[in-house]
Amino acid sequence: MEISTKEPFNVNLCMRGLGVLVTTMHSDIYEFVYHLTFKRSLKMYANEFKKPLEDIIPDDEFFEKIDDPYVQNFMIPMNKLIEFKLELMLRFGIDEAEDLEDDFILSQTKFTPYRLVFKRSKSYSKLLSYYDRSLSATINSLSLYACALTAQSYKIPMLLRAQLKQPGLDNLKLLNRDDNNVDLLLDLIIELKKSLEAFRILYR
Repeated sequence: MEISTKEPFNVNLCMRGLGVLVTTMHSDIYEFVYHLTFKRSLKMYANEFKKPLEDIIPDDEFFEKIDDPYVQNFMIPMNKLIEFKLELMLRFGIDEAEDLEDDFILSQTKFTPYRLVFKRSKSYSKLLSYYDRSLSATINSLSLYACALTAQSYKIPMLLRAQLKQPGLDNLKLLNRDDNNVDLLLDLIIELKKSLEAFRILYR
């Protein structure tokens, strides 16, 4: 169900919807990390580890030991998203398991980013190119949330939308850093942008 821009803006519901979305964003990067690992570094185990959401590897230390610069690069935004989600849970008293099963809270998600569903069928090199698109879309989604929180409305003013097209960190200048939730989001966005730039340098 799409949230109407005419409905009163509710910060609590906005952040809970964002929390659900961040869980999805984290899972998306986890799937990239998982498939890259078993397509190259641990290719000998590929037949045993085909489904990242079923054959789950919950321990980050496992991936931190993988000798692959791309896996290590992807781990940074994955961990940043977890840190953000934990802070969100503390601030708003969110029970993640409950919110992920609550249809009303699920309906509060907005600005959903692009997600590559069938990753296993893609080659190692294809996954890298899709990752750039995926992380870029995640950053854009989070930036739109920061705009909505600044405007206190899902109907984002054209001035703020136009700002998002600016390169680097210039598109963050008009956002309301005095709002603690915007400030928290901006810190995450800046870290993700740094990670994306580091990936692009690595990928060249």
